[in-house]
Amino acid sequence: MKINTTTSMKKISLLAFAILLLLTSCGNDDNENSQNEINPIVGNWKMSKTMIISGSNNAILQSSPVTGCEALNTFEFGQNQGFSIKYYTKNNTECIADGFDTGTYQYSENTKMLTFTYSDSMVESSVVHSLNSTEMMTVDHIEDYNGDGVNDTSVILFKKQP
Repeated sequence: MKINTTTSMKKISLLAFAILLLLTSCGNDDNENSQNEINPIVGNWKMSKTMIISGSNNAILQSSPVTGCEALNTFEFGQNQGFSIKYYTKNNTECIADGFDTGTYQYSENTKMLTFTYSDSMVESSVVHSLNSTEMMTVDHIEDYNGDGVNDTSVILFKKQP
């Protein structure tokens, strides 16, 4: 029996091409996952806890879980650097949607600064103390909550929603 080397080489080449095509198509999924890992801020978030820490002595002035209608507020960060925030408030006995903000955001990995530019051109910034795929903690020093003349630290813990 004579083996046709040309036919065998074509079959091997076709098999190699099919494997290469399969590996290449799998590579695109890996790239999407890598982008989400690189930019963990993308997604839907809800506040889970707030804290106020004294700027003069680091004492915890207030610490509480976010409950009620405020726990329904949703913060959505898109891959295109757009954001939207949906607010809820209590109306008699039920929570109702009470407002909506949109705009763009920028997050600097180097400075840990998260800057929001709202659709009405108002700009706000927060320091991102920590950020991973499930939690984000922002920290601000813009207000004196206890009236001692020193700005206190406001901490908000966010949980990413599935």
